[in-house]
Amino acid sequence: MSRRLRLSVAAILAASALYGTAAAARAGTPTVEDFFRKPQYLGAQLSPGGHYLAVVAPVGEQRGVAVIDLDRKGIVRMKSPGDGDVLRVQWQNDKRLIVFLGDLQQVAGEPPRESGIVAVNRDGSDSRVLTTQSGGRGFFRAWSVQVQRVLVGTDDVLLTARDRSLNSEDLYRYDTTTGAKTLLSFDSPGNVSRWVVDFDGVPRAAVSDDVDHDTSAWYVRKGANDPWVKVEEAKLGRLDSQPMQFSPDGKLLYVSGRRGGADRAAIYGYHVDTGTWSKAIVDHPERDVDASNATFVADYKARKLLGLRYTNDRPSAAWFDAQWARVQKSVDSALPDTVNVIQRSENGDRWIVVAYSDRNPGDAYLLDGKTMEMEKLFSYEPWIDPKAMAPTKWVRYKARDGLTIPALLTVPHDANGKPVPLVVDIHGGPIVPAEDWGYRADVQFFASRGYAVLQPQFRGTEGFGWKLQSSGYREWGDAMEDDLEDGVAWAVARGIVDPARVCFFGGSYGGYAALWGAVKDARLIKCAVSLAGVTSIDYLFDNAQTDLSRLAEYSTLLAYQIGDPKTDRARFRRVNPLDHADQVGVPVLLAYGASDRRVPLVHGTDFRTALDKYHKPYEWVVYADEGHGLSRDADLFDFFRRVERFLAKYLGSRSTAAPAH
Repeated sequence: MSRRLRLSVAAILAASALYGTAAAARAGTPTVEDFFRKPQYLGAQLSPGGHYLAVVAPVGEQRGVAVIDLDRKGIVRMKSPGDGDVLRVQWQNDKRLIVFLGDLQQVAGEPPRESGIVAVNRDGSDSRVLTTQSGGRGFFRAWSVQVQRVLVGTDDVLLTARDRSLNSEDLYRYDTTTGAKTLLSFDSPGNVSRWVVDFDGVPRAAVSDDVDHDTSAWYVRKGANDPWVKVEEAKLGRLDSQPMQFSPDGKLLYVSGRRGGADRAAIYGYHVDTGTWSKAIVDHPERDVDASNATFVADYKARKLLGLRYTNDRPSAAWFDAQWARVQKSVDSALPDTVNVIQRSENGDRWIVVAYSDRNPGDAYLLDGKTMEMEKLFSYEPWIDPKAMAPTKWVRYKARDGLTIPALLTVPHDANGKPVPLVVDIHGGPIVPAEDWGYRADVQFFASRGYAVLQPQFRGTEGFGWKLQSSGYREWGDAMEDDLEDGVAWAVARGIVDPARVCFFGGSYGGYAALWGAVKDARLIKCAVSLAGVTSIDYLFDNAQTDLSRLAEYSTLLAYQIGDPKTDRARFRRVNPLDHADQVGVPVLLAYGASDRRVPLVHGTDFRTALDKYHKPYEWVVYADEGHGLSRDADLFDFFRRVERFLAKYLGSRSTAAPAH
């Protein structure tokens, strides 16, 4: 029987005083800056020996690294060992860290962007730049390097880089102290986009994506000196299965896929020696379990698979190891309202717990593996009071054709059962993994201003089965938009939402859907907010400025998912906001980055010209130094102040923003 976990209040207070992070949340309504400023701490990582904790932390105006000595109760801060802010850190051993550089600020639908990798000692000495986006100074080409595995206890890592060819990743063993590298993928099976390495560090499976020939495939081999065997080939981006992880003995490859016509992806076993498949080993009754939303946790030194982290209504973990399962159960018993992500030192004497929820950006705890006492070290955003945030829950509603649409719903604390105005927060992509349950700054910002927030996982969204995903193909402006309308109708019918006060909000594809709503749904909504929104589907295929141009020219993937420009021009123009600017029936807020390569500024300028022609009301802002999304504090704050005023003006809810000058 596992011991009952105890919370040590004295230790919590002592630790908070030591690290200076016990600042109380601000009284009153949080400001735009409160919601969208960078976290005070982020990404807590326990060193292999359990003696140190590394976090992303403020150092001057940048985000650098703080290393906490858990034995001596000291802390060392170092500036970013390269260009930009530190995004995350990973230990090689108790002395040395891998530091990933880029943007810490997150825009809805946009992951933080990595732009460099640096190895450095925990005291800031002996840094070695692996790559930087600014180019020229790294050991490898910019943008192409990814750390595949840290070889714990050594100064080596396994990393991928496109040094020999921009079309294919190679795998290297790289010494971060001496710079020595060894090529491990000399006999690559093709234009590899992803490697799967066995417990011995040997590349044994590979996924190939060949844009020029419009094909994807994946391969496997029995050992380092055996020939590659092609397991599956399909049109680009349309493989039915993906290799994920080898068993410790290397004989079984865990593969996610949809076998036998199954709607939902599951994890199967592929027997490398015989080329035969097992039945589904891991599956879920409602969700896909695949390489995009599930990750194996392995102890490569002990040669053990410890468990599987996977997406659920709340992110979850299934532990194969008894000790990990026991600790998870104890932590979850002590912290029942949060998702609790656990890490362990090699000897199991110390654990780190990062606890987060829909209302809590994250708290870090130190757990003693012997006494089972746990002390709170710090909060990631101590100015956010979880009790003042609104709960987010999963709901399901029926679309007009009977398809079940999952959605996240957040209702303000003070709704008290009365209908409130609604923001429909539309994700980008649109063929991207479903949203995870957890803290979202924009959602809580809207809720704090009195708006309910609905986040439909409309058709085309990945993660809830092939039927939901594929039924969104070639449905821009049609069934995908209907799903948004049906979500509003569902919320209105249940008395959650005031039908006279609804606004669409989104970025990228979400911006497109918001703008198309201003045309198609002018009787349903009162306004639309679009950040980096597509205004003409034609431009995705025709505009050489977009980074999709090569994909559109050589591959059929975009034609398969969006429509074929050779045959579907009439349909594109039927659902292009640009071609129907005369029918825009509600005010719109348009925001673009001047350097956006995914949705170039011409989408916005041409649409603005059309709105002017037909005397349509709109607000307009261009951020000179931004790309596809917002990364600068000043721009992020400015955008959401504009959004706050815009929503208050047209939906009539409360605002704390000063009037525009």
